[in-house]
Amino acid sequence: MELANAPSQLVEAWAAGDSSKTNPIPVPSQQGVTPGAASWTDGFPPLCAEPIASGGIPPSKADMNGGLYQMSAVDVWMCAGGGFPYNSAFSASIGGYPKGARVLMASGNGYWVSTADNNVTDPDTGGAGWASADENAITALTGDVTAAGPGSAAATLAASGVSAGSYIGADITVDAKGRITVASSGFTFGSNSNGNWVKDPTGLIRQWGTTPAFGSGGSNAQEAVTFPTAFTATPNVQCTLSTSPTGSDPQDGATCYGFGKSATGFTATVTAVVNIGGSGASGISGVEVDWLAVGY
Repeated sequence: MELANAPSQLVEAWAAGDSSKTNPIPVPSQQGVTPGAASWTDGFPPLCAEPIASGGIPPSKADMNGGLYQMSAVDVWMCAGGGFPYNSAFSASIGGYPKGARVLMASGNGYWVSTADNNVTDPDTGGAGWASADENAITALTGDVTAAGPGSAAATLAASGVSAGSYIGADITVDAKGRITVASSGFTFGSNSNGNWVKDPTGLIRQWGTTPAFGSGGSNAQEAVTFPTAFTATPNVQCTLSTSPTGSDPQDGATCYGFGKSATGFTATVTAVVNIGGSGASGISGVEVDWLAVGY
């Protein structure tokens, strides 16, 4: 057969407008119950084939239309592409679904196919002997992306082993699938009460901060500085005054420098130059020093 040979689809069941039709036609024989009545067991009973003169009863229009209606209603449903979900009462009446039978999933999003004969289990509740019948549909994804159907299903992307987060100046490894499998910050950084620091991918460390205000220290005042993180070797240190010195004998100026440098800190030293009265430098206080240390 060819697709072009498909018959016209039914759009309405036989005698749908006949309100007098027998619907539904009973399954058990009606002989001895209603003389001449049709049933799915007998069809029209033998009495309907007997001459009226001999006591026969003609077939009923209501039964004829009722039977044809029930059969054609199924045909119309199937012409519309409809399917039937699992029905426990129907299953029991036929002794279970045969192997290969298709039933509509309760969700309406696919079909189950029976893999066993006389199958009375419910596929929508996990009954045995059923499998998805959507041969051409993807019902599960495996590998780097996983998901399970049928219908709409959320996909889960397999973890690549890289922790979620922000990476500064990132150093990454990308696999053949384009996934980042290794990532680390090319720059690391931090801060504490001693100041701030940043380390670049080459290992160079820059640290900076500001000393507390110096107390009175005569013409030379000193403040110990501990780096926020230790260097591996003695770094270069630069100092600048962030505030002007004050005191009972204010100075015209002062200089600062790092003294006693090591991998863990140094001593910030401030030296007064000349006081306003020209009597010599003395009484440094209230000054703060900005410092910068660079090294490995």
